[in-house]
Amino acid sequence: MGASAKSGAVTEDRDMPQPRRPKKRPEPEDHGWVISFGCKSAGELRRLKVDTDPSTDTRPIDVPCVCGEVHRVTVSPYRRRRSADEPFDLEVTSLDELR
Repeated sequence: MGASAKSGAVTEDRDMPQPRRPKKRPEPEDHGWVISFGCKSAGELRRLKVDTDPSTDTRPIDVPCVCGEVHRVTVSPYRRRRSADEPFDLEVTSLDELR
């Protein structure tokens, strides 16, 4: 017998622990979408809340700003969902309201 056979430990079959599965997250609540744009007059970032997904039509929109001017805003397909407590400056149901 070689040295490796003497030093080899005998292992028994044991139950393997189940891999941990991440908890299923509940579907996130829908709080709309955010389109951010810069107001050059006020020098501030403004947020437009849109209820429907704006990625279906990415044509520029004319947004009436709280500063009194109308800003031409490019709608990015890389939009993001709005969190429940996130403030916004303007709200529309659909971007069609601004076209």
